[in-house]
Amino acid sequence: MKKSVILGLLSLVAAVAPSFGQGVIVLDNYNTGGPDVKYGVGVPANGTSGALGTQGTGLLGGWTMGLYYALGDVRGSIAADPTGAADPTSLGGGLVLGTGTGSTAAFFSSSGVAGEALAAAGFAVPGTLATGGNVITVIISAYGGGTYASSGYRGHSVAFLMTTSPSTSSSPNAIGSAMTGFNTVPVPEPSTFALAGLGAAAMLIFRRRK
Repeated sequence: MKKSVILGLLSLVAAVAPSFGQGVIVLDNYNTGGPDVKYGVGVPANGTSGALGTQGTGLLGGWTMGLYYALGDVRGSIAADPTGAADPTSLGGGLVLGTGTGSTAAFFSSSGVAGEALAAAGFAVPGTLATGGNVITVIISAYGGGTYASSGYRGHSVAFLMTTSPSTSSSPNAIGSAMTGFNTVPVPEPSTFALAGLGAAAMLIFRRRK
């Protein structure tokens, strides 16, 4: 069943924290029992094309989980994203894309673990202490293409706080214990963003005239 599906992966997670001299976290919403990442309206099951996934159910295979982070609590500097699909680096707060070991994880293809992912290694957070204890702001992403930026179907969580674990930890703090669930959606066409910008500008002009 669910646990037997990833028995091999769990053995890898026992050595999840690489010794990079930085605190670590782990992309894992499996061992926490979620929250799950789900299909929005009109999203292909595999994240790219073909049959649609069932709205409101967890993502299946073909999707990738990633992360964006910033040191400290910068939630107050991050702009709202009504579409839920914008590039988090454009939202302010100094968020950067996590790269390297443990920065991505594939969503499981089994329906028993739909909407969940588990990285085989921890993500060493640049600029944090090897002893852990640093507060960071994190946004989790899910995308169906090669990268978040190039994907036509994607989504991200709201910003949340995590505390890094020591670099020697065998069970680093998991994102599933802090994040909230979110949906993946089609990326709006550039024209949609342009119209939204014009609408905002018109509202500002109208308010100033009043």
